[in-house]
Amino acid sequence: MRTGDSYGPPTYRRAVLADADRLADVHIRVLMVAYRGIDPQEWLNSLPQQLEERRSRWKDRLTNLPHDPVVVAEVEPAGVVGFAVGGPARGEPPLGYDAELISIYLLPEHQRRGIGHELVRRVARSLLDLGFQGMLVRVLTANPARLFYERLGARSLGIDTVSIGGQELEETVYGWSNLDLYFPPE
Repeated sequence: MRTGDSYGPPTYRRAVLADADRLADVHIRVLMVAYRGIDPQEWLNSLPQQLEERRSRWKDRLTNLPHDPVVVAEVEPAGVVGFAVGGPARGEPPLGYDAELISIYLLPEHQRRGIGHELVRRVARSLLDLGFQGMLVRVLTANPARLFYERLGARSLGIDTVSIGGQELEETVYGWSNLDLYFPPE
């Protein structure tokens, strides 16, 4: 913990249904900050009105996909400050990449403390426990957070496009071919 922080050390656990409201809140708050200047502003402005829908989607995910890892980071007194979600790779993934880091969101005031790295590590370990070997992550190419994945050893596998707010945006696909190598057990 940095000097002057008023937060306790982070703890990590699997998300439970009772976390759905906080997950939706963190998700929207991080999107509004992290994607300013990247995603269409009109879409970003609409996010607060999506809170109830996102709460419902989180409840659905936590209820209907109980084996997909959803790991939360908590600090006192703030509570849940971030999360990461993993699961089977979507679409037609490159050979050897059978899982995906679907999302990771961490409130800005809790970044650069090792929390994001630990969230990714815990999702990767959960995916290994489920029998997966390699993991993809897709990140908007204009998002400077893509450097985070590079620092964790992910290599660029190519460029794709995604539609957000009616606009086509470029995303870079990264991957770790051997999760056990990059994310060893504690």
